[in-house]
Amino acid sequence: MKHIIVAGAPRSGKTTISRELTYLGYVHYRLDSIKRAVFSIFCPGVHDWHKASKVTVEIIEKLVDDNDQESSRMEYFIFDTPHVYPEDVRHLDKNKYLIVFLGYTDVSLEDKVNHILAHDTKTCWTQKLPREKLTSLVEGNIAFSKEISAQCVEYGIPYFDVSHDIALVLSRVKRYIELNS
Repeated sequence: MKHIIVAGAPRSGKTTISRELTYLGYVHYRLDSIKRAVFSIFCPGVHDWHKASKVTVEIIEKLVDDNDQESSRMEYFIFDTPHVYPEDVRHLDKNKYLIVFLGYTDVSLEDKVNHILAHDTKTCWTQKLPREKLTSLVEGNIAFSKEISAQCVEYGIPYFDVSHDIALVLSRVKRYIELNS
């Protein structure tokens, strides 16, 4: 088994796929909450995705290293995290980690906002946002998706685009992880 990192744009299916894969015995960490807590304590007011990416990767490495050294029973983790860049995980040992990225590069801003609103549940953080704020965030996440997609090509890291038929793409992601973990 390998530790799995499912990274990419918010609302691309990272948590959904990570939860589905826990049946394989993985311990699921949803790192966006941990990352927000760390940043609010140690870097208040900083909203730099590049800085957050580096810190998030350090958190992942520390959790895995502590587990490897201190655990009497080896646990394997599946981390889902937004706003990590492929350039910050490319150094991780491919025998120890399986990394996939999810994003949406081929969807209009309006279609993605409408999709999110149509599939929101009461527990989704986007549920609480006014449409204008959500639209602004989605616009940034489409740009982020394009950036990580290009980096994934550059570094040979799998990227799955969930712009269309997200259920089908997530089933492909799940199958890829099952076969390669």
